[in-house]
Amino acid sequence: MGPAYEYPERLRDEDIETYLGPFVKTEDRTRDLERFMAVFDNGHTLAIEGQLKALQAPTLIVWGTDDVYFDVKWSHWLAANIPGTRRRVEFPGARLFFPEERWREFNAELRAHWLAE
Repeated sequence: MGPAYEYPERLRDEDIETYLGPFVKTEDRTRDLERFMAVFDNGHTLAIEGQLKALQAPTLIVWGTDDVYFDVKWSHWLAANIPGTRRRVEFPGARLFFPEERWREFNAELRAHWLAE
């Protein structure tokens, strides 16, 4: 999980248990997680490209620029393919779990999005 955090040294045992505990409770759940991780590919998003291009919902895209799992190019792709995109925001240096680590910044963006007309 470390690479998903900008500050992995701040992770507590309780945080790891929250995320991974459900997946290690049984062998079947652990295998499910292993299978998911083995086939995970951002390219799966392309399978729903048609639906995204029809999405008229007001959309906020927020991305960490240092995410090792989801390259920032995907935020540009989403913004170009979702007609309802109002704003695309980058958090420099942030990674996958930025809503946890930078919750104040994220909440401010989210609040502004919800309050926008």
